[in-house]
Amino acid sequence: QQLALCRGAAKAQNKEWGAIITWATLQPPYLENGEKMFQDMTTAYNAGAKYVIVFNYPQGVLTEEHYNAIKQFWNKVHSSPRNTNEENHDQIALVLPQNYGWGMRDTNDKIWGFWPADNITTQIWQNMNILIDHYGLKLDIIYDDPKFNPQSSYSQVYLWNSTITFTSA
Repeated sequence: QQLALCRGAAKAQNKEWGAIITWATLQPPYLENGEKMFQDMTTAYNAGAKYVIVFNYPQGVLTEEHYNAIKQFWNKVHSSPRNTNEENHDQIALVLPQNYGWGMRDTNDKIWGFWPADNITTQIWQNMNILIDHYGLKLDIIYDDPKFNPQSSYSQVYLWNSTITFTSA
């Protein structure tokens, strides 16, 4: 979901994008373990991230395990670079309502940090999860914006209020 939001926003603005690895918990050791960190960096890279940042605060939170994961990721990226010609092939978009400031962390997240979730959040949550389950890293999440035409950039576009169903094979 976070990668779909980042990539969608960048695409709508014709910008590069990346990912940041932040705290997994509010107590030490804060960061996820090295194996999980490596998986997250690899997933972001496979989704098209141009950079990956690891949040090292408080200073010294990175352990030898984390440094090894970063080194492993660096070696992987340089030993098998991705084909940038295939990055945006068959991308799918979920278009959210313009200026709809729902936090998207769960179905009860607040709208603009103040108002409770509503029927729109429920429908977006359901459609977003259906599309993520079906398309995985091919999904971008964007906002309706008159300055950006998603039909010209995506092979398939779903509006937030679409009825979305897929049949099992």
